[in-house]
Amino acid sequence: MFNHDDNFQYDYAPILSLSPSEMMALEQLPGKDKDNILPVIPLKGWASSQQLENSLLRIEKSIDDRKWIASIDKDYLLNNKTFLFTGKYPREVFYQLKELLQPTNGYDNWYKFLVKTIHAIPVVNLEESSVLELQIKKLYSLDRGIVFIFDLKNMTLSYYHDVIHLISKMGIQDLLFIYDIGTINGDYNNYYQPILNLINKTKEKIPFVRVAISGTSFPFNFAGYHRGENPIFERLLFNKLKQNITSYPTIYSDRGSARIEKQSGGGNLPPPRIDYALKNDWRFIRHEFYDPKSPGEGEKEELYSLCAKEIMEQEYWSENLHLWGTQMIELTSKGDKFGINSAQKATAVRINLHLYTQLHYNDELESIDTDEEWED
Repeated sequence: MFNHDDNFQYDYAPILSLSPSEMMALEQLPGKDKDNILPVIPLKGWASSQQLENSLLRIEKSIDDRKWIASIDKDYLLNNKTFLFTGKYPREVFYQLKELLQPTNGYDNWYKFLVKTIHAIPVVNLEESSVLELQIKKLYSLDRGIVFIFDLKNMTLSYYHDVIHLISKMGIQDLLFIYDIGTINGDYNNYYQPILNLINKTKEKIPFVRVAISGTSFPFNFAGYHRGENPIFERLLFNKLKQNITSYPTIYSDRGSARIEKQSGGGNLPPPRIDYALKNDWRFIRHEFYDPKSPGEGEKEELYSLCAKEIMEQEYWSENLHLWGTQMIELTSKGDKFGINSAQKATAVRINLHLYTQLHYNDELESIDTDEEWED
C-alpha cells in the first residue's frame, strides 16, 4: 500500500469527520477525484443512528468501494453530554465504539472489526503501550498497510521515540505516519523546525515511510465582517516542510477546511455566510440578519442568495470550474429552493470546493475536465 515500489496513487489524505456536511462534500466529488483522495475517517455514530453499521454505510455511500483510513473518534465518547451527566451513553453505537477501544489481547476487538471492514486501512491505537507490539502484529497481518497518527501537541517525545524504536525492532514496513498538529494559526512557523527535526531523526530508525502533516486553521469567528479572506496556514506549513523533507515522500493532509472543535449552535440562527475555497486561502461573503433574534420570513434565503451573487461577482470566482459546490452557489444566486439555505449546506459547499482545490493544488484548475463526472 505505502511501500516505495507500490503504485501509490493518492495525493491527499484529509481527516474528515463523519458528519453530514463532510460526507456530502466528499460524496459529491467527481469519481476520478475520489480515486486520488485517501480520507482518514474517525469512526463515530452517524447522526442519531443506533448502530455503527450505519456509519459504515454512510462512508460507503460517499466513496463507494474505495479505500479509506479507519480510526476511532475518541472525543465522541469522552465528550458526550449524556455520559458526562449520567455515566451512561444514550445509544448502542457508543458502546459498540467503546468495545473497539478495549486494549484486551492487543485491541482484538478493533482487529476483528477491521477484518470484516475490507476497504479500511487500520490506524494503530497508541494509548496502551503494554499491548502495542501485539496490536501492530495483528493489524500488520491484514496486509493493507498500517497508519500511525501522532498527536504532536499531546504525545511526549520519549513515547514517540519508543514507538519508532518498536516499529524498527519489529521490521514493520508499509507505513504512513500522520503528524497531527491540531488547530493552528499565524504562528504555524513555530512548528516547522520541530517537525522537520522529528522526521529527520526518524530516518535513523525507519528506512522508508510516507509522511503527512495535518492540521486546521479554519477560523472560529466571523462576527463584524461582511467579506474577507483567511490564509490556509496548514497548507503554507506543508509547502515549507515539503521543500525540506528529503528523506521520505510526503502527502498533504488537513481537516478538509473544518474545525476540530465543533461550535455549539448558540441561541440565534447564524448569519448567512458562503465561503469560497482557493489554494492558499478561504474567501467569504457574509450578511447579518436585520434582527438576529427574529429573522423575517424568507430573509435567510434572501441573504444566502445575496452572498452567492456577490461571490460570483468577485475576481476569484471561476466560471469554468464545474463542481457540485460551484453549482450550488449558482443555484443559490438564482434563489433556487435547492440551493444553499442553511449553515450545514454552506459548510458542505465549502468543503467540497476545498477538497477539490487541495487535491489539484499543483494543477491549473480551469483546465481540468469535470463535466462528465459530476451529477446534480
